[in-house]
Amino acid sequence: MSAGSILPELKVYAKGAKAFFADDELAWVQAELKEKSVDEAAGTVSMTFERLTPAQAQEGEAQAEEPTQYRFEATFDELVKKTKVLPPLCNPPILEGIDDLTNLSHLNEPAVLHNLQVRYAMHNIYTYSGIVLVALNPFARVPLYSQDTLEAYAGRMRGELEPHLFAISEDAFQGMVRDKKNQTIIVSGESGAGKTMSAKYIMRYFASAHEDGALRAKSGGGSSAISRVEEQILATNPVLESFGNAKTTRNDNSSRFGKFLEIRFNERHAIEAAFIRTYLLERSRLVYQPATERNYHVFYQLLAAVPDDQRERLGLKDCSWQSFAYTSQGGSGEIAGVDDAVEFRTTSEALRVIGFSDAQQAQINALLASLLHVGNIEMHGASERLGASIADDDAACARVVELMGIDGTLFRKWLTKKQIVTRSEKIVSNLTRAQALVVRDSVAKFVYAHLFDFIVRTINRSLTGGDIGGSPASFIGVLDIYGFEHFEHNSFEQFCINYANEKLQQNFNRHVFKLEQEEYQREQLANWTFVDFQDNQPCIDLIEGKLGVLALLDEESRLQQGSDRTFAEKLYKQFAVPGRVDPKTPAAFFRKPRFGADAFTIRHYAHDVEYEAEGFIEKNKDTVPDEIQNVLRASTDSLLAAVLAANEPEAQPAAAQSSVGRISVRAARKPTLGAVFKHSLVSLMETIEATESHYIRCIKPNEAKQAWLWDAQMVLAQLRACGVLETIRISCAGYPSRLPIPDFIHRYRVLLPAADSSPPMTPASSVADYRQLAERILRAAFSESDRFQVGLTKVFFRAGMLALIEKQR
Repeated sequence: MSAGSILPELKVYAKGAKAFFADDELAWVQAELKEKSVDEAAGTVSMTFERLTPAQAQEGEAQAEEPTQYRFEATFDELVKKTKVLPPLCNPPILEGIDDLTNLSHLNEPAVLHNLQVRYAMHNIYTYSGIVLVALNPFARVPLYSQDTLEAYAGRMRGELEPHLFAISEDAFQGMVRDKKNQTIIVSGESGAGKTMSAKYIMRYFASAHEDGALRAKSGGGSSAISRVEEQILATNPVLESFGNAKTTRNDNSSRFGKFLEIRFNERHAIEAAFIRTYLLERSRLVYQPATERNYHVFYQLLAAVPDDQRERLGLKDCSWQSFAYTSQGGSGEIAGVDDAVEFRTTSEALRVIGFSDAQQAQINALLASLLHVGNIEMHGASERLGASIADDDAACARVVELMGIDGTLFRKWLTKKQIVTRSEKIVSNLTRAQALVVRDSVAKFVYAHLFDFIVRTINRSLTGGDIGGSPASFIGVLDIYGFEHFEHNSFEQFCINYANEKLQQNFNRHVFKLEQEEYQREQLANWTFVDFQDNQPCIDLIEGKLGVLALLDEESRLQQGSDRTFAEKLYKQFAVPGRVDPKTPAAFFRKPRFGADAFTIRHYAHDVEYEAEGFIEKNKDTVPDEIQNVLRASTDSLLAAVLAANEPEAQPAAAQSSVGRISVRAARKPTLGAVFKHSLVSLMETIEATESHYIRCIKPNEAKQAWLWDAQMVLAQLRACGVLETIRISCAGYPSRLPIPDFIHRYRVLLPAADSSPPMTPASSVADYRQLAERILRAAFSESDRFQVGLTKVFFRAGMLALIEKQR
């Protein structure tokens, strides 16, 4: 771009033009151009803007008090080299509240934020951004999900009606039918943004939008054969929410696991089955909750409404959430507007629908109660030499033994002692009180994680009719996964969650980039080069590479004396290299904190996050001593035996040959939690990449969870983190604005010089005639040909050029 090319851009900045300026509180504010001075000889420009109040920005009212002024000064050279950037322009009033962000004349960050705010103020919570649906949480009931609304979107093309997650669902369904390709809808966003509700409504859409009795007469099964599956799909929501969701500081119903629901269709495109995969249940929540947070919902439901005939046997008589360590640490046992007793009955009915009998539910209640009592087992131990002990009359321990049907003597022994097996003997030693508490809590986490997996397996047997490994004719997957997390204290769980989001963001960027390229190739644009997007592969390599964070964590977890501190030191040695670092290497995405030991920072695509290494080793090992496992597996309780009979992740054999040729075979190694998560994430990405993807980005408009309240800074941070602005950036690197050629000619033919006597276009005019006329109009409007391209059916413009030609018109 030459200095001379700056002048046409500056012409758009006429007196009265509105532009955005950064603001600490509101993120961006609007200001009106009052004075402008351009010195072509010196190659300088200066402009003075006055801030507009929201009312002025909307209505053009007079200023009530002395306005804030913004001064912009730059040389042409600075603008060409982009060391300074002209203030981003506001869009004309006619585009206020437009339902697709990519149709904005000025496509920039503040314009996107402003447009979403205008729509939210009008109670429009859905907006398209190209292939993405942006969904703003209203924190209020909205009349958008009735059966009439659902049916209105069935069979309609996207864009015919207002933006809606039903439109995305229908788009996926039509893609499956038309293109015979499996589909995935990826629902993402931070905790409290509305992911779970969005996924729930999507499931309801597929369960009822294309009901057709003729399609249901499957092998003489009648209409109930498939409606039963649909009922079971909907019943999975209250069950998984009860066992996998919890109240957090950010969300009263936060999913503490990831979920991929595969809705399977037969050749006639009717639902015939479903299958659920889950990812990384937050196990630590079972034994620890931060202030104001709760454990999993199911424990509070149990305490609120377990039947009286079970309460005494379960040791819950006269007990509340305050009676147990595992439910009272957060100091918050209730959720405003939620009746745990009612939720318990909803969960029980849903369990019944997916195949759990009343007797099995009673067994589940007993197992849940036993876990509450585990947390109340008191460990004594005045000195390290004497070790930990449990009082003979510990009522909680006695109740655990009874409810779990296990050997009490052995259970007490292995809660307080450890065994080391050598080649020649077994050495038993005492645990300290702190070590015994860790073992106690690991028992609770171990049993609950297996119970959760057991419930998911039972759901899948029910949803697939027992044919879990069957291959469907086609499927639509719905991914409801935790969004990027960044708290004051970040541990192993946040690390895994953000690793998953890095992988998903890379998939998203490449998908958007690929769609743009395909559009240009389809339109046969000539001589175009694409500014590549910022690939986050180095950050992913930092996490999952051969000597990445996960590999070093696993290495340290295998060592008998492995510690969090040594793990952190290995990271520093590997990645905290002195001097300048190549920005395309993993080391560029790693930081060693200036202060504080045992912490490390990863520069994620959304935000730099500092992780505290403390607890990483223990959480990654995720182990319960073999002796305790043997006690639990010998249980006389049929449910606990079935829960623990689940297939463990494949163990890794550890055979090695010694220098004298003998083979020494050590016990097979159980995979670490990090390795299991990495494996499941790789599998998930393979599934997503083999399907056509659709994206719903859920946004949380305010931290207070208050209806229709807008926090601009908070929304902007999420837009940056979820890829909406990255989509626009990728698009702006090419030709973000485009118009069909006939529409372009109709609107801008007036720009042709009077001497041009081109005949009007008629139905008989050829495509070449249209293209030639469009090119003449463009040459009359622009002095430089790199500002536009004419494709086969559309005219493509560089960022801001459509607004410039509109100004000339």
